[in-house]
Amino acid sequence: MANLSKKKKEKVAIFHHKRHNNDMSVVEKDAVVSGMLKDELKRCEEALGAIRKALSALPKGSLSIRAKLYKNKKYEYYYLKYREGQRIVNQHIASNNLEELKKKLALRKQYEQEAEAYEQRIEYLKKLLKTKGRMSGAQKNK
Repeated sequence: MANLSKKKKEKVAIFHHKRHNNDMSVVEKDAVVSGMLKDELKRCEEALGAIRKALSALPKGSLSIRAKLYKNKKYEYYYLKYREGQRIVNQHIASNNLEELKKKLALRKQYEQEAEAYEQRIEYLKKLLKTKGRMSGAQKNK
């Protein structure tokens, strides 16, 4: 029985963390984690580039309606409003192109939200990779 107790103590001593490791971030300790973070950063940057390319092909602006009353009949005209530098442009939209434009504007809005999410993720990953050599919050509290 005493022999078994001695073996347990030896195992604990082998796996005991060294004190100097407490000052290192996880990225510094583990090259695999660091590599995974770098790969994820690269993937996110490529995805963001693809989204931005797709955004450049989609129309920007918002759809607005103008209503006119002529001889007791109400007419509605659709316009796409967007900025070109300082100028605001009102572009008339034909009724046969209206549904297609609505779909493209909705797709643009979705892509813009995805791009914002990727930008935040990239910022976070860069922050994680930049913290090499500094103590992380969990390690400071120990």
